[in-house]
Formats: sequence, structure tokens, C-alpha cells
Amino acid sequence: MSLLKICVLLGVIVLTAAEVVDIKPCGDVDACTIHEARISPCPEALDHKACRVSRRRKSSEMSYDFSTNFDAPTLEAGLAWHKSETQDLPLITMDRNACKYTSCPVVANQTQTYRIDIPLDTKFPMHTYAIKWTLKAPTGQLCCFTTEIKVVR
Repeated sequence: MSLLKICVLLGVIVLTAAEVVDIKPCGDVDACTIHEARISPCPEALDHKACRVSRRRKSSEMSYDFSTNFDAPTLEAGLAWHKSETQDLPLITMDRNACKYTSCPVVANQTQTYRIDIPLDTKFPMHTYAIKWTLKAPTGQLCCFTTEIKVVR
């Protein structure tokens, strides 16, 4: 089998494993562009519904493609339950070193991917949540979006 056929086959496998999810920008934050976000597994995304994420199974994977309007040597990641426009409850167990999950340093206008497994403790309440993802440069510039998940058994 040729290398091209193998690459195409692997690409198809990866695309079927993760579904593109609906996202919303965070207010007036415009220091970057989120091109696409994916959660695996998430068949619900095809119907524009919240992804069902199990708190008992292996972690779900979240990835998104972004490009910044700035250069930065590092990025700090954040994940929070977005309760309202004025209240976010951060997931304190998340690894904040974004450079473990995307390339650093960050170069302006270069598209890159952030990919992480989302650990959910079995004590995490079953509920539908708007979750807020952020990537923050040391200078304070911010990439941000929200999406919905539904935590299930």
C-alpha cells in the first residue's frame, strides 16, 4: 500500500473518531480565532447537542484548532464551568501548562492544535454544562470559547 493511501486511511479514521462540536466565542475576546473544536467520542454533535461525556469511562478527548493574533513563549490553559457571564467555576485539577498539549512558542497567524484528555472524577455531578476553554499568554492576551457537555454515568 502506498504512503499516500495509508495517510488518507489514517485521516479518515481520525475524522470518524472525533466530532466537530458547536462553539461560541467569549464576549469581546478577539486575540485569536478558534477554527474548529472536536470531542471524541461525540455522536450527539451531528445533531448539535451537548456531547455525552461519561464520568466512569476513560477520559474523553477534546481538541481544537486555533491561531493567535500574537506571539507568545508559553500559554496557560484553563477549563471552567461557565455558569453565567459573570461567574466561572474552574476545574482545578486541570494541567495549566498548555505547552504540553500544543506547540510552544506560539507564532501569530499560525494554525495549531490543542489536544487533551478531559479527566472527569466519578464524583463529578451528572448535569449539562457550558464549559469555557481558555489559552492565556503571559502578556494577558486570551483565546476563549464555550461549548456544552452532558456528564453521564
